[in-house]
Amino acid sequence: MTSPHPRLRTAPVLCVLVCHDGDQWLSTALSALRRQRIRPRHVIAVDTGSTDRTAKVLAEAEDLLDGVLTLPRGTGFGTAVRIAVEHAVERWGDPGKWLWLLHDDSAPEPDCLAALLTAAEVSSSAAVLGPLCLDWVDSRLVVEAGLSTDSSGHRQTGLSSAEHSASFQQSTEVLAVSSAGSLIRREVWHALGGYDEAMPLLRDDLDFGWRANRAGHLVLCVPVARMRHARAATKGARRLDAAMARPGPSFRGVDRAHGMRTFLVNCSGLSFLIGLPRLLFLSLLRALGFLFLRRFADAHAEVGAARYLLSRGRLLEGRRARRGSAVVRGLFTSRLTRFRNALRAGAAFLIRRRVEADAALGRLPATDAGSTWLERPSGLSSSRPRRPARRCVS
Repeated sequence: MTSPHPRLRTAPVLCVLVCHDGDQWLSTALSALRRQRIRPRHVIAVDTGSTDRTAKVLAEAEDLLDGVLTLPRGTGFGTAVRIAVEHAVERWGDPGKWLWLLHDDSAPEPDCLAALLTAAEVSSSAAVLGPLCLDWVDSRLVVEAGLSTDSSGHRQTGLSSAEHSASFQQSTEVLAVSSAGSLIRREVWHALGGYDEAMPLLRDDLDFGWRANRAGHLVLCVPVARMRHARAATKGARRLDAAMARPGPSFRGVDRAHGMRTFLVNCSGLSFLIGLPRLLFLSLLRALGFLFLRRFADAHAEVGAARYLLSRGRLLEGRRARRGSAVVRGLFTSRLTRFRNALRAGAAFLIRRRVEADAALGRLPATDAGSTWLERPSGLSSSRPRRPARRCVS
């Protein structure tokens, strides 16, 4: 007699879901996790001191979660993942060959994990893999296709003229992938020491990918694996409570400070000697330009980033902790490419403004904003025995 419910397949994967005041996205993220064609062996959620309904939403997901860890509100992403992995190793011994990191505002499509694991089997040297990140509302719009940086520490998202999801098909070698949705070999995670906890938020994923490349590992963006990402912090919908000290909690200030630090602690010795005074000078120059334009918040962010490098950046300590000598030069973004991307981004901004105006007037065709794949299917949760989510307070 066959079971009325489909049998769920699991893979040797430990999924770590980090949450922070994300109740408006978390239910959707959990629903997407339930719908994975291949489930992780274990799923641990980490709540970093949320004050909204996050704790309640996690408690209601006891059919999906193997445990919920509660950490202080100022805990950074890397610290949260480290504690979750340590807890999993202590509890199960071998929680899985892979780590799958998710944010509470990220929703992987049903084949996302399966596609990442398939790409890992095909490319046996791949140690870090990431999905194509799509807009939270419109899955046709790509928001991240791997990460890179330039010599000024500006973050690049792997996008050029192609922003439509159909334009991305082949897996590509990249400098890094977003922490949201990244699949990491657990042995590589331990060997590299995880994310640099000196950067509790922003750019920690770029730094980790750079270190993985330097250690000779392959970092891949896998476009057939797709995930919606709301990018709450980037859009200002989430407070940066883990970066309250200078230069935080301004998103631009933290982003610039950590971006410059990532470049300086990972670049060559000559680039470091030239780059430190150059970046400090450029930051002050940009600050003056923003003051002239009366963009006082941006000017303050640039000054704060320069102060961070000199006082709290721990640059020499960070450089000593980096190991490996593999060449990664071809994975950086040139100034010319950055200039082209800026022009295209400006054109895309104008197009989006026109689309928004057409949408307000009801001139656009229906889209997939309803996201039927995000809805929890009836009976699916009952195909896995319900188990209590153990809450561990650290």
